[in-house]
Amino acid sequence: MTQEEFAARYKQEKPMYEAWADFVLSEIKSGLLNLLGNSKPKYDEYVKMTPSSRVKTTESLLTKAFIRKKDKYQDPYSQITDKAGIRFVVLLTQQLDQLCSIIENHKSWTYSKDKEFDEWRTSDPRMFDYQSVHYIVRAQMTFVHKGVTIDEDTPCEVQFRTLLQHAYAELAHDTIYKGDVDASPTVKRCFAKSMALMETTDELLCGAKAELEKCAGIITQWREVALSQASKLLPASHWIDDTKNIEFYLSEFQPLLSTLSIDDLLEFLGDHEYSFLASRIESHQNNKAFVEFKLPVILVCYFLAKKKKSVIKKYWPTDFHVLQIIFNDLGLAPNWATH
Repeated sequence: MTQEEFAARYKQEKPMYEAWADFVLSEIKSGLLNLLGNSKPKYDEYVKMTPSSRVKTTESLLTKAFIRKKDKYQDPYSQITDKAGIRFVVLLTQQLDQLCSIIENHKSWTYSKDKEFDEWRTSDPRMFDYQSVHYIVRAQMTFVHKGVTIDEDTPCEVQFRTLLQHAYAELAHDTIYKGDVDASPTVKRCFAKSMALMETTDELLCGAKAELEKCAGIITQWREVALSQASKLLPASHWIDDTKNIEFYLSEFQPLLSTLSIDDLLEFLGDHEYSFLASRIESHQNNKAFVEFKLPVILVCYFLAKKKKSVIKKYWPTDFHVLQIIFNDLGLAPNWATH
């Protein structure tokens, strides 16, 4: 195939590649949203750059097929698989697995790992031994998308990266593998050092995120129990379901809660000795002196005041008058502030 024939065919098929890239992009976005419970805030937290699609220019394809890699291809038009491409950039490597599952379980295409990318990585493992993921997806059958017919087996390159990988790859890949000037050993060593640091940083961030999610899960459990028990104690109209303030208290109390269990809380609330709490809390709500008594977390406050009376002041996050009222209700010694 001559350059003229190559360019003419691509000009004719370019709208098809644009439509195919658009379809793949929209399917991955909707698949990820579905995995995240259709929560737009979670999606925005997950995807750190707006996902993009692109098709190569005719000039870029001609350069690749007939100049830079002319000895590589027997049939360049069929063998070049990145005429269309999309890219997703997420925060951490552990999030790449969900994107990979979308690619590997979708019925509209077949998939394979990008051989060209694997060749780059293998040729210099110091430079490309990182965990970004490249696929080639091909249309499972001929179909129409937005008025454009997409032929069966039409390829599209899919790249999944983290933010750190993206920064590294944009510089290393474009300057070393696509650049015209051969990088010096000093430059390659700098990239190798940055790669090692990048992998260590990602590992630490993944560990930190896992610990945060563990803590958040514990706080969520306590919040849900506080809400359910509050609704049993007094009608819903008596309570303010203020998630941020409830979780603020629980977060401050976490060192204390870690030594207790939700069963301990339920046992405390079910104890006949403390059956007076409903009337006391309702009385404080009617006085309108402190909004804290309208938060379901106040039940946890009474619980901790009883179980951790000698140390709760250290973790109390707001007005100590509220804590004093709780102590008075429980009949605890008023010298708690001296601890």
